[in-house]
Amino acid sequence: MKRFLLLPIALLLVSAPGALAQETTLGGYGELHYNDPEGATPGELDFHRFVLYIGHSFNDWISFASEVEVEHVYLSDEGGPGELGIEQAYVEFQPWDSYGFRGGIVLIPVGIINPIHEPPTFHGVERPSFHRIIIPTTWREAGLGFYGMPFEKVAFQLYYTSSFDANGFSLSSGLRGGRTKAAEPKTSDMALSGRVDVYPTIGLIVGGSFFTGSTTRGAEELGDGTTTILAADARYSIGDFEFRGEFANISIADTELLFEERGISVAEQIMGYYIEGAYNFLPLLFDETAQKLFVFARYEGLNTEASLGEHLEETGRYDRTEITLGLTYKPTTNVAVKLDYQIYGNGVDDETMPGYIRSGADGQLNAGVGYAF
Repeated sequence: MKRFLLLPIALLLVSAPGALAQETTLGGYGELHYNDPEGATPGELDFHRFVLYIGHSFNDWISFASEVEVEHVYLSDEGGPGELGIEQAYVEFQPWDSYGFRGGIVLIPVGIINPIHEPPTFHGVERPSFHRIIIPTTWREAGLGFYGMPFEKVAFQLYYTSSFDANGFSLSSGLRGGRTKAAEPKTSDMALSGRVDVYPTIGLIVGGSFFTGSTTRGAEELGDGTTTILAADARYSIGDFEFRGEFANISIADTELLFEERGISVAEQIMGYYIEGAYNFLPLLFDETAQKLFVFARYEGLNTEASLGEHLEETGRYDRTEITLGLTYKPTTNVAVKLDYQIYGNGVDDETMPGYIRSGADGQLNAGVGYAF
């Protein structure tokens, strides 16, 4: 008899108010890329990213969010092309309607795309190169954050986290190789970062963000390598038109010491920007449709040698420009089919030099499909 009484008691416990408040959410995003550079380099197909989101609400004010990412399909003991990592994983406490805290692995809130980078949210098969060469997306760190909305049209985020490792800095890629990816970062290098978003009118978002922190892992002979990013961005949508732009300025201290002690070549100042416009022209062909077909254009300026110390010589090779022209078809909100062509250039006058140092070609054709749910 006792055994049969256990079932209704268990059902009562599961149906208690605290249990009902708990909920687990599954989501994710991914993207397949086809990249075909000009010249002798063959094209490539790559399922670039496969990301699973797992979230859980413990009650009405404590929750958990996480993303696990596989890049380039697989990895193995033999050194496959892929990478497996935790993109974010944090516990969030929101005891007030407009304010909250989070702690764990978090996305640094600098720029537009690092915090929000699902494929249907941006035009182009590849993310803007600004978010690879200047702001090293995807960029996460371990630490604590405070966020809120003190006014109806103003929101902010503020984080105290781990920082870069200057041993990975370079002239060609700037800060990108210095990301620790929150893998046992040293507490000798900590950073402060933040973001403010203002919503002055319908369709317009204006943002400003910053990051500053030491980067030399406590090595006294290198100084502190303080790295500071100041960034601004804006997004505006009206009718079938979309516009966005971003700018960032990066300063790095003690670059001469990095060169003398470790042979690390990196600029004292890095600068970059892009402007982009898009137009959904499908309503011109079909009056009543929820689907969208955008034509877009983007221009980028990316200079990872904007200002060099006396120990380095400017070449113009890393003062790059990029033009992207393409189409984005969205049959539904969270699916995007993309096609574009990119034209590369730099500050080198010698025509025998490659126009773009990553591919060694003057242009590249891209196609892809992405989703988020």
